[in-house]
Amino acid sequence: MTHEILPADERLLAEVEAWLDAEEVAYEAAFEAWEANDYEGDAPVRGFRCNWDSAKRAWREGYSEIHVLVVGDQAVGFLDGTDILEIRPGFRGNGYGRLLADFMVKSASDEGRSVVKIEIAPASAEPFWGRMGFTPMDDRPSSGGGTFAFKILPRTFNLGDGERVPYTISFFTQKERYKDDPKAFAQFDGLGEQLPDERIQLPERAFCFNPEDDQHVDYFVKIELDGRLVHFDKAKYEESTSFGVERDPGYDFYIERINPKPASV
Repeated sequence: MTHEILPADERLLAEVEAWLDAEEVAYEAAFEAWEANDYEGDAPVRGFRCNWDSAKRAWREGYSEIHVLVVGDQAVGFLDGTDILEIRPGFRGNGYGRLLADFMVKSASDEGRSVVKIEIAPASAEPFWGRMGFTPMDDRPSSGGGTFAFKILPRTFNLGDGERVPYTISFFTQKERYKDDPKAFAQFDGLGEQLPDERIQLPERAFCFNPEDDQHVDYFVKIELDGRLVHFDKAKYEESTSFGVERDPGYDFYIERINPKPASV
């Protein structure tokens, strides 16, 4: 059967809300029965009706995007950015979740993100997201109560015939930066191409992502060219920007081209 993933409109939202309402009623009845049975067996799994009103409000105010999976003439699933993905009860197990997850990852890549970050809930969904290439981090704190998970979106570039320049780009936590022998949580090295404007084009994006923590603005970046230190400072500073540090739509710092400057620390 044909399917489409469409930007939400009021009609599609109303259709999704109707089956979310029905799912919530079924959950409440199942929870009462589980409670009456002295909590024997697994707790019933709740859908995302509890999050729906806030998601819908953010969409109406233009702060978020909701997409709806339509199969035939029925709305069978929805995606709220990278926050919520749900398939309608009765339609699960048909690969529809994979369609929406693939769409989410492609959208993030098209936006220019380095990493897709999600929170998995309920826990029973972890195997699905594992099959989709996401790595769960059970020990990392999450804001929404689920399990934080991520998927790297590699970006590679074809180099031309210009001179090759060895480079190393490393990222550090603020605490690690001031140790005598700081250890980077992410490091990229290889041979870049020197362009006519003297910038160094990297063969891949070097990105600042720490799967164990999320400090964003307090990370440090270290840039070395041909074994020479050219920059070591906070990634958020304007001077780092002048060396080629940029920020993607997911708020992660990255470098694709290095702007060489005199050595400084």
